[in-house]
Amino acid sequence: MSMLCIGQSTYDISLPIDGWITENMKYRVYDKLECPGGPATNAAILLGKWHEEVYLLSRIGSDTYGSEIKKFLKKTHVHHIAIPDSEFVTPLSVILLNKTNALRTILNCPGVLQETSVAIVKGEIDVILTDGHELEVSLQFLNHYPNAKSVLDAGSLNERTLPLAKVVTYLVCSETFANQYTNMPVDITKPETWRTVFDKLNELNKNVVITLGERGVLYEEDGTIVNIPSFPVKAIDTNGAGDIFHGAFAYGLEHNMPLKDILIMASKTSSISVTRRGGSTSIPDREEVD
Repeated sequence: MSMLCIGQSTYDISLPIDGWITENMKYRVYDKLECPGGPATNAAILLGKWHEEVYLLSRIGSDTYGSEIKKFLKKTHVHHIAIPDSEFVTPLSVILLNKTNALRTILNCPGVLQETSVAIVKGEIDVILTDGHELEVSLQFLNHYPNAKSVLDAGSLNERTLPLAKVVTYLVCSETFANQYTNMPVDITKPETWRTVFDKLNELNKNVVITLGERGVLYEEDGTIVNIPSFPVKAIDTNGAGDIFHGAFAYGLEHNMPLKDILIMASKTSSISVTRRGGSTSIPDREEVD
């Protein structure tokens, strides 16, 4: 074994709408899209498509949605390890996609997590990616494999992501997480403010990357905060773009790429993904990114 993703598996139902919804109205959708989702799951699917030996540790219920997720994981060469939870119902996400601007609103039914334990997986793990949905399991594996490179996909600040941010090798966080922790907006037009934001985030982790969507990413190189712009594309669906970025980031760690090269590759990958519908269904092949 070489790569392990830990976190949430969901079943995504994407509903594209012309414009935005008004209360108490009926909308007909003829081109819905269904596929697996969840930050760690989308990252694992990318790694499987990119021919990595990848394992996904997540909870999936014994229901129709869970069965569909397992089929997709098998097809994309992801080895699934179930977190034991006999009462668990597979999470469902309904994604309302505004076709006029490609932005999405997600209604997530996460399911109730029962306390559980997981046997440590035998073998060598080079890279661990966690999305924070399974705090105790993530800490268990991070502690057992201290030499593995690790990355946290920190979408928002909460009681799960905060402790993980302190122990992973790389904190790759969203602008939302950065704002919530520092109480300072990330102003891409004012580079003089970036240092203050990074100094605050460095209280949690010395290796910080902030993803800014269409405004690219910020990272630190030789003491200087650098912005890598995003690649110009016509976006039609932004769902899963961050998850895909993190999956490509983990791939770069596995292949010992320089951080700047990792970020450029991950940005390319997520940029391609937003030109297509869906999350896990929009992941490009590695050759296409090249």
